[in-house]
Amino acid sequence: MSARQAAFAIVVMLVLAGCGGGGGSSRLSKSEFDAKANAICDTYQAKINAVAQPQSVSDVPGYIDKVLPLLREGTSKLDHLKPPADLQSTFDEWRQIQSDQVDEAVALKKAAGKGDGAEVSRIANEASAKNKRGNDLASQLGANTCAKD
Repeated sequence: MSARQAAFAIVVMLVLAGCGGGGGSSRLSKSEFDAKANAICDTYQAKINAVAQPQSVSDVPGYIDKVLPLLREGTSKLDHLKPPADLQSTFDEWRQIQSDQVDEAVALKKAAGKGDGAEVSRIANEASAKNKRGNDLASQLGANTCAKD
């Protein structure tokens, strides 16, 4: 996997797996949750896709600097959703995956900043398995837009 592909893969995984813990005072119905989560994912996937992908390892830190605030903003919006009670544990696991992948994006930036292509690939490969699990969880939640690669 090239450094450019690895950086983009990490960011896509973050968006697709991204979610936060429930906030607010009342739980949403399943259909309300699905609609709101999918709308948030649509919005932030479009914003992230508008950022030019890195063309080399040296481009990765700047790319992550641009997309990480978008990821955090989208996650914050998702964080305010309160899923139906029967989906809370799935939602919480989805949240943990996103948190782990934000950390991986930061590590990816550091590795790319050092020009360490092997470490960039290692991080991307680790994140790939989390992406699959995150997509599965998003599908279980009904956040199908968030589950798309």
